[in-house]
Amino acid sequence: MTPLDFIAAVVPSAGVLCVAELSSKKKEHVFVENVADLEPHIQRFNDAKRDVYFALASFTESGKRTAPNALYMRALFVDIDCGEGKPYLTKQAAAHALDAFLQATSLGVLGNPWVVSSGGGLHVYWPFTENIAVAKWRPVAEAFKRLCKKHGLHIDYTVTADAARVLRVPETFNWKIKNKPRKARVLVQGATFTFGDIEKSLKEQVNGVETHEPVFNPASIPGVRPKRSTATQIKLVENSITRFRNIVERTNSGSGCLQLKHYVENAKQDGMEPLWRGLLSIAQKCVDGSKAAKWLSGLHPYDTARMEQKLSEIKGPYPCVKIDGENPGICEKCPNWGKITNPLALGREVAVDNTEKQIELSAPAALIDTQIKVTRPTPPRGFSYGKNGGVYREIEAEDESKNIIKKQVLVLPYDLFVVDLLNVNKEHYVFMLAMRPEGAVKVSLQQKAVVSKDDTVKALAAQNIVAAYGAGNDKNLFDYVRGCVEAVSSNKHAINVPTSYGWQPDGGFVAGGKIFMTDQSVRQIPMPGLENLVHATTPKGELAQWRRFPEMLVAKGLYDVLAIGCGVGFGSPLMEFSGLDGLTFHAGSTESGTGKTVALELAASIWGHPRDYRVGKSTSAVAMQQRAGMLRNLPLLSDEITSKNRRDAEWFPEFVFDLAEGRAKERMESGANKERLNTSVWSLMAVLSSNTHMMDYMTGGRKHSSEGEMRRMLEWITNDVLAWEAHEVEVIKLLRNQHGTAGDIYARWLTLNRDTAIAVYQSVYARIKLEFGMTNDERYWHAGVACCIAGCILVGSKYANIVALPIQNIINSLKKIVEKARLTIRSNVRTAEDILNAYIREFYGRFVVVRAIDGAIQATFGESGAVDESITRTQISGRVERNIVPGYINFYIEEQLLKSYCSSMSFGYADFRKQMESQHRVEYVKKDMLSKTKGPQMRVNAIKISRPETPLIETDASAVESVLPVE
Repeated sequence: MTPLDFIAAVVPSAGVLCVAELSSKKKEHVFVENVADLEPHIQRFNDAKRDVYFALASFTESGKRTAPNALYMRALFVDIDCGEGKPYLTKQAAAHALDAFLQATSLGVLGNPWVVSSGGGLHVYWPFTENIAVAKWRPVAEAFKRLCKKHGLHIDYTVTADAARVLRVPETFNWKIKNKPRKARVLVQGATFTFGDIEKSLKEQVNGVETHEPVFNPASIPGVRPKRSTATQIKLVENSITRFRNIVERTNSGSGCLQLKHYVENAKQDGMEPLWRGLLSIAQKCVDGSKAAKWLSGLHPYDTARMEQKLSEIKGPYPCVKIDGENPGICEKCPNWGKITNPLALGREVAVDNTEKQIELSAPAALIDTQIKVTRPTPPRGFSYGKNGGVYREIEAEDESKNIIKKQVLVLPYDLFVVDLLNVNKEHYVFMLAMRPEGAVKVSLQQKAVVSKDDTVKALAAQNIVAAYGAGNDKNLFDYVRGCVEAVSSNKHAINVPTSYGWQPDGGFVAGGKIFMTDQSVRQIPMPGLENLVHATTPKGELAQWRRFPEMLVAKGLYDVLAIGCGVGFGSPLMEFSGLDGLTFHAGSTESGTGKTVALELAASIWGHPRDYRVGKSTSAVAMQQRAGMLRNLPLLSDEITSKNRRDAEWFPEFVFDLAEGRAKERMESGANKERLNTSVWSLMAVLSSNTHMMDYMTGGRKHSSEGEMRRMLEWITNDVLAWEAHEVEVIKLLRNQHGTAGDIYARWLTLNRDTAIAVYQSVYARIKLEFGMTNDERYWHAGVACCIAGCILVGSKYANIVALPIQNIINSLKKIVEKARLTIRSNVRTAEDILNAYIREFYGRFVVVRAIDGAIQATFGESGAVDESITRTQISGRVERNIVPGYINFYIEEQLLKSYCSSMSFGYADFRKQMESQHRVEYVKKDMLSKTKGPQMRVNAIKISRPETPLIETDASAVESVLPVE
């Protein structure tokens, strides 16, 4: 029989065939369409003294001798090794064992198999009458191995069910022993078998084992890696590690791998190599695999070199069905058979990391040195953190053999831990962080909620924190949170949550939603009541990008804009050191586009969003005070207050005065005769802008004196419309995404360098006292200007190193603003003469005018009204006597009325009398205001002012005669 005749009998008649040589480094494979085409390649390999093999399967595609590519099979086959150290010493012994097997299994009744001497052992074939699909063939081949195992026929179990297997071509040589090649040849030409007959025979003989592969549902078995990608299942996989030691321990307890047990008990016997190799494939994937592989190899023993070679050849862990194929007859008795895909499932455990751990929260790249670190504490007793995240609870459970084992139950697929306890106005909250896939998420709940499972679970669910696996795990989640809170409440003091930004009683500073501590730490905790401010001041972008904006203003020479924007922005926190509470800057112009909004956006962008940081133009004065209380030391900014001024500009002087007082109005608690605790205090600077000049308003015809308000504000008048080039407009637009970074760095620097900041402020204060010639009644200007200049100095390279500003140019701009304020106030000094003239203007129609004309007395009421019995006291505002005393005019005003008027004009009556007495002849008399008239008697306490008859001031265009002379 030729080699091709033999191959034609045992390989499929359809599909691509393969012949290969496996003794050279190249290991050349040739794929052909039919058997005849194999001949030249077989001859070529044999002539080159190569070991020549043919594939038992046909393949779907050329070039891939793999089991997945295998199409048909046409035979069952076994490989029986013979020789020293082999199951059979000689081929004769192997032949006798084969004959005994055929007789014991009744397979001999079906016919004799084909037998080939491979040169070292026997290859035995049962060729079929037809091509059999690989999927149908494989379970029959697996059952055939079990039959061999059952009846003690020692075969190489890795060969029989391998769809990609190659065996030696008859009439070629086995070159494994170079100087003594052995020829492969057909010893027995047997029968051809019907596949159905063999399948039926195997089903009857292999202990009822089905000749199909087991169907598994791994996702439903604990310990098996799930196929679906839910967050919970992903976390199970991420934290899953496998220890071979666990497999051994479970095997020793009776609930592990029977193949491992069999190997340990029989390792020294011959023929254990296939099982050893299968167990190595499992050990290789374990975290203690190296140690396990040495232990397994040492039981036989197999030497280290051989072990390393086998490990390098293994491509993945053997499934249970493959291990069963290597050593049939064991797995079917295993308690895990059909429940797991491979023994790795028996060794899995949760990798935990329960150490206290520093976690760094993300921050903008420009603020890398101020990144926030929080500490994840050790978990409560009985709980663990997964090495790659997640919270687990350790419980005791029974395994399949009723043994008590410890098991990790996933509570949450991400870390959740307590950062701090918070004291919010004497009510305690638990501040936690959930390290969710999208990043750190703040979680807070009232501490009183942790006394109840339902309250805790509801409070967490409201913030998207839900236990894994459903409601049955809620108890574990509650126990975990309760344990965390108990631990932190025993070891840490609750943090007093700030009710405002700026300087804190302990020397810390709050800005951008963070608390900058004097110990260099930074805390980021929920701040109830400040949520809107936190949103508007969260830093965004990079400092270098924000810096382009003030640098552009420097390049354009807009020093006034810098003085207001950077001066107030950086200077406002320094008001805390001045001993005063507030100064208002008003930016006014009759034109739009003159730089007012630019200055406000600059000041706002230091601490937050250029628009959202500012209060809205329709915000009430009371609400602005509340915002000032929340800002405490950061600048208060409002653009375009013009509409409020149009309604009633009197709100503005009142606001200026209130801001300088540093405290909001007192308020009563709702439904109780009790004042609220007033925490709305501040020490800051404000910038308000409008299309009016508020100094002009306050020096106009207002009833009240404005000097007090004007001493507490400064006004920047800007009338030049600014022109912006395209690239400059782009820089201004940058602020939308580049803001708050400067304030973030500045706040931290101030916290750590408070004494330096105070020293710089005091030095500047002393300098400008001399340079500006500041007086005591200019103390608010003095303090505010000093803060502006010191703030601009402190952000320079010598200190906080935030931005370089032209200090002298800023000083010059502020000096111009101060000088204009002085000029305005000097022109607005109100005297007693002004008060009296204002009184006369307002009430001239209610004066009784008495004249001596040609020896007769003439009396009129106002311009031309008659004085008669019907006139009443409330109608009389004063009396003027013209020439009653020859050459003099005497002026009488009821003191009670004049005192009231002086008070309404914010002018002291004592000062009024003093100034009048220094300029005129003044007497205090009892006067009948209607004497020598036809009116009733009306005696009052009056002030009498006498002067020689001279030209008098005009009281109104309609007045016929003047009333009081003016020098």
